[in-house]
This record gives sequence, structure tokens and C-alpha cells, in this order.
Amino acid sequence: MIGGDAYTVNSLKKQQIRIGHTVYILTSNCDEIAWDENVFKFGLKDSSANLDKITLQRLISLAFLFFWGFRKLRELKPDIIHSHSADMGFFISFAARFYRIPIVSTCHGISFDDKQYFFLKRWAEKFFLRYSGFKKIIVVDKNGLEILEKVGIKKGIYVPNGVDIHKFGRKQEKKSDGKTRFLFVGRLEKQKGLEYLIQAAKFLKGKNDFEIIIAGDGEEAENLKKTATELEVEDIVEFTGKLSENALIEQYMRCDIFVLPSLWEGLPLTLLEAAAAGLPIIATEVGGIPSVFAHGENALLVKARNGRELAGKMQKLMSDKELQKTLSTSARKLAEKYSWENSAKQLETIYKKCIKFD
Repeated sequence: MIGGDAYTVNSLKKQQIRIGHTVYILTSNCDEIAWDENVFKFGLKDSSANLDKITLQRLISLAFLFFWGFRKLRELKPDIIHSHSADMGFFISFAARFYRIPIVSTCHGISFDDKQYFFLKRWAEKFFLRYSGFKKIIVVDKNGLEILEKVGIKKGIYVPNGVDIHKFGRKQEKKSDGKTRFLFVGRLEKQKGLEYLIQAAKFLKGKNDFEIIIAGDGEEAENLKKTATELEVEDIVEFTGKLSENALIEQYMRCDIFVLPSLWEGLPLTLLEAAAAGLPIIATEVGGIPSVFAHGENALLVKARNGRELAGKMQKLMSDKELQKTLSTSARKLAEKYSWENSAKQLETIYKKCIKFD
């Protein structure tokens, strides 16, 4: 399914099975997710775009999960539960505590500290994290530890996301046609700040030979295409829609520079993938990004919501091939420090401590 947390769960599942564990996945009832003997869907059918929203559909599904959990946990008898969604973790925690099954939870991005989210969502997340009885709350960026501690939640532990560096060969010097290709990969949602990337294209049009590839799908797709047309950059901004894994890797390898203009983030998997592909990176200094990517060393960082500054950094990289090479080499070295194997091992240690403690 589209989304970094879904990709994380899938990647960790593969590693944990390789280690020798049995893994069951409980997830929302979305068509994008295939049925599997170890994958269980619950609740009303919903779209992936609604899973981060408080809707009547979602609330009914979570109430269903409360009752479903007692029956399913009795049947599966898991040693530990790892939640990747605070609300799901909260509603299954009642059954988990009844059967004395410890729960850990991963925050893929913390919203209660960010006033860009509306009050009810922020309040609900803080409530779920406080009262779900999680043994550990895992954050994917170090900034998350400070946010948790600020509100008195002392159970935080840092385990970064990983990347499969074996999927990406080292980026080779290629014959240039003179055109610079910028790449964005991700969900086409407000959070990703793509309107500012399209604004940047407007500022740069006519000054350089370039194009912007926007790979992904989401609720904002049609609005963004309309914006590109209104700003008269539809000829240099290409929307690919959702791509297969092989087609996506091909885009990483054929493009020159990766751009992530997000308004808020945890630690985006797409940045680690871009680094593994050896792409020079331009990203906004939000969330956990500055704790991993250093401006001028392995990326160029810009303020969020600033199309003109973003255009300036894009112009700088287009005109400075040496800087491109420096950032490319540093990004690849950074990616080699991260792997799903390491993440799975760190989590296994946490699981064992929680099981023993319980």
C-alpha cells in the first residue's frame, strides 16, 4: 500500500521471517492490501487516504477492533504485539492486557506537537500514547524522543527506518543530454508540499533545461496537475502515477536530483532510498530530516513552504556538478549505515526485553 509505514511493516516482516519468527499482520480493510494467510483485515472497507483521519468509518472500525481483538488474540497467542498506529494499538490493548501480551508501538511521525494538525487529532494521539500501556514507544527520528519527553512520556526509544541498499546499484556517470531531471517520490497529499515544488518550476522555467518527475498517487493528484497547468509548467512537470517497484527503481537511477518539499515528516523512507541510489538530495528541514541529513554535507536543506528558496537550491545544484558529486557520494555512504537487517535486530532486542519484563 502507498505510504512509508506500510512499506516499513512489509520490510520488517520479511526480515523477521528470515530470522525465524512467525509474523501476523493485522491491518485496515483496504483494497490495496492483498489477502494472505498471515494478513488479517478488520473493520469497514476504507481507502488508504482516510486512515490518518478521524472519520465515522474509522471510528466504527476501531470499535470493531476492540471486540475482534479478544477473539483473534486468543486464537493466535502472539508473544508480542508491535503497533504501527497509535489508535489501533490503543483499541487492541484491552485484549492484549487481558491476555498479558506486551505491546510496543512505532510513531512514524508525531502530530501532537505540531499545530498544523487539528486539535482533536493531536489530543487523540497523545491520549493513545499515554494510556495504551505500551512497553516501549519507538520513534524513527531522534527529534521524536524530545517531543515525547516534553509531555512526560518516558518510554521512548530510537530505532531508525532502514533501506534495502541492495536494490540500488551505485549511481554511474551517464551521458548527459543536457537536461537535469528532478525526482519526487511519495503520496500526493498536502503534507508533501508539492505545490511549492511546482512553484519552484515556475521560477526556473526558461532559465535551464530541466524536468520534474512526480512519482506517486494520492488525493491531491488532480489539484496538483491543475496547479501545474495554471502556472504553465505542465510541459516540464510529469506525473507518473503509482509505479511498480521496478519502475520506481528505474526512476531513481535515471534521475539526477531528488527533491522532498514536505511540510512535516518523521524520517521519510524515500530520502533513504534516494541516498541509496546516490542521488543528491534537496529536502525541507522538518521533523527528523535534519537529525540525519546535514546541510551541505549529504543534502541541501531548505525551509518549508518556500518555493523561491527551493528554486534557488535547485538552480545551485543544476549549475554545480561538483557539488552534485559530493552530495551523491556522501548520501550513498550515509545510506549504507541503515538497513532493515539492523532495524529488525534492534527490534528483536526490544521485544525480548519486553517479553521478559512482562
